[in-house]
Amino acid sequence: MVLRFDEWLVDQRNRNDPVGYLARVPGMQNVDHKPSRRRFDEHKSWVDIVIGITEPGQVAAPGQVAAFNEAWQEFLLAKKAATDPSV
Repeated sequence: MVLRFDEWLVDQRNRNDPVGYLARVPGMQNVDHKPSRRRFDEHKSWVDIVIGITEPGQVAAPGQVAAFNEAWQEFLLAKKAATDPSV
């Protein structure tokens, strides 16, 4: 089974750092991804969600974007470790 970002993010909720805060933001939980004819791009889908959790007409807070970037890098490491036990 391939690790997905939403599953990984749920496990980060108890952290006391920006990634943990991001994991607790209501807009980041129970997300339904819109079906598309294109190949699913998990990163782009989550970028759209992070940007979209702000009020209409506002830009995502720099802290949210930075926390997402950090979370995504940690997720990629966890995903690699899950698929390659020698890491």
